[in-house]
Parts: sequence; structure tokens; C-alpha cells
Amino acid sequence: MENLIPKAERYFELFASKNVKGLENEIYSDNVHLRDWNGEWKGKQAVLEMNENLFVNEFKIDNIQIKQADVTTIVQFDLHISDTILKVVDLIDWNDDGKIERILAYNG
Repeated sequence: MENLIPKAERYFELFASKNVKGLENEIYSDNVHLRDWNGEWKGKQAVLEMNENLFVNEFKIDNIQIKQADVTTIVQFDLHISDTILKVVDLIDWNDDGKIERILAYNG
């Protein structure tokens, strides 16, 4: 089984640096599906638009811990937006091409 932890690290590097083109070209599958506590987005363009809306905010990600189970990475991290710290867990499913198929994000 492929070690997906470096891919997950790359995803967070691109996300934290607000690199939309990198996310589009390297990370997301065409039919990526994202669900978090604010809503649900299906398809690469919808997820990228949601990312761009988030990226207008100043934010920081730290305390990243990544584990892998089969083709899923489980990522715990702190997301700092303004004066708020969110304790987030992402369950990220990867396809055979090493692209993200689904992200289920939980706050709390």
C-alpha cells in the first residue's frame, strides 16, 4: 500500500499557502467531494471556489498530525482564523492516481 502521508503533507502545504493552482493541478480529483460543518461541495470547481472564499481570510494551520488507514489519511490540526482556534479532523480519501476523492472535515 502506498504511503499517503507525504501527499497529505503536500495538500496542507498548498492549502496553507493558498495555492489554488497547486490544489487544482496536483491534489484534487475531478469529482472531489468536500463536506464540513459549513456545507458540502461536489466537483473540483465547487471545492476550489470554496477554498478561494476561505483564502480571503487570514488563517494559520499548526499542530498537524497525520495517520493513515488503507487509502484514507486522518489529519488532526488546529485552524486559527482571526481570534478563533478550531480543532479540526479531516478524513481524506485518496484514489489510485494519488488525488483526493473525498474530504470529510469535522470541527471539535
